[in-house]
Amino acid sequence: MRSWLLGLAIGLALADSSVVTLALPDVLGDFDVGITTVAWVLTSYNLVLALLAVPSAYVARRRPRGTFAVGVLVFAAASLACGLAPSFEVLVGARCVQAVGGALIVTSALDLLSGETGDDARAARTWVAAGVLGAALGPAAGGILTQVLGWESIFLVQVPLALVTLLAVRGVRARTLPAPAGRPHLTANAALLLLSGALVAALFLLVLLLVEGWGMEPAAAGVVVTALPLAAIASARLAPGSVGLGMRTASGVVLVAGGLAALALLPRAGWAWTIPPQLLVGAGLGLALAALTERAVGGRAEQVVHGGWTLAARHAGVVLGLLLLAPVLTAALEENRDEAIRAGAAKVLDSRIEPLDKLRLAQNVLDAVDEAEETGDLPDVAGVFEGLPDSDEYVALLGALQDQLDRAVTNAFSLPFLLAAALALAALLPVALGRGEPL
Repeated sequence: MRSWLLGLAIGLALADSSVVTLALPDVLGDFDVGITTVAWVLTSYNLVLALLAVPSAYVARRRPRGTFAVGVLVFAAASLACGLAPSFEVLVGARCVQAVGGALIVTSALDLLSGETGDDARAARTWVAAGVLGAALGPAAGGILTQVLGWESIFLVQVPLALVTLLAVRGVRARTLPAPAGRPHLTANAALLLLSGALVAALFLLVLLLVEGWGMEPAAAGVVVTALPLAAIASARLAPGSVGLGMRTASGVVLVAGGLAALALLPRAGWAWTIPPQLLVGAGLGLALAALTERAVGGRAEQVVHGGWTLAARHAGVVLGLLLLAPVLTAALEENRDEAIRAGAAKVLDSRIEPLDKLRLAQNVLDAVDEAEETGDLPDVAGVFEGLPDSDEYVALLGALQDQLDRAVTNAFSLPFLLAAALALAALLPVALGRGEPL
């Protein structure tokens, strides 16, 4: 029972690195901020977690039970503050405090798992599995909660769930005094950093494409992106134990890169086209992330400290991915918006409706584009056609304009997805350099 509670705590803390992804469009609308600004709801949490992971691990190795309890209380209080945040600045500040609690929880939980199971290797596997499941399932859970109860519920639901995990510290066996931890596994952690940066595209960009780009409801998008965690779970469970860590890592990296490249080359808009790439990314995630963490942590003295290093590397990678990809996406959206306006105007002028209607309709479309630019939403092309004749010419023109808009949005995401694929492939370099290093 304690292992399950500890796993729940780990999953909650690491799910928060991505759980608000599907809520970002709603947060963007509520607080009237841009894409690069709203990304700080994710960036702030991951940045603080990356900075505090190693210091928290050194604290946790001496007082794991006390560290865990404090971490849970801080995390729960900050989650409540996030759910009740009256402004964007308060939300980001509360997310930073939430990350402090998350760092304390995840690092101390590894030590507590070792004490509970009496087996460091088994504890490390449980710790890795809980973290992967939490991070992968986060967007889907967040999307469903956003649709049903609002984005604030994502944080409010976490309060009682976090407090329940305090039961895990009762009766856990004390650990021996800390020993020298040794140096971190540099190549494994470097690969984790790069791979985690690439996964931002799957956990952040894909969600924005589904919700903001193609107009899906958050709950529906949440169901769509469950393909990724399901594939991750399946690949982690089905991977043969006889396959070495190096082969699992390399295979996983290639699958992640291939899936991201496939997302960059979608033939047309539509959620169904994202499923095969998601399966590739998820399968790669289940293989590579678990293998790299096992290589960095397993069999090492004071693995709680080395767990802190892997935690720092992963979340530093998320920050790197957000800071690299969000500005590229913003610039690409602006460029493709201009192209879509020109192409849309041409379709209106080339249509077979009356000349005066063409001019009025073209102006109304431009007004809708300007209004959308101010609000941060997509242009309401269908709204422009309300009250117009329901003839074949107008229906065909509306379909053509909507297709043009979908194509422009989809194309805008291509370059960020390709950059993420390149970032994933870059993880092969430290993997290759670390082949001869001891576990």
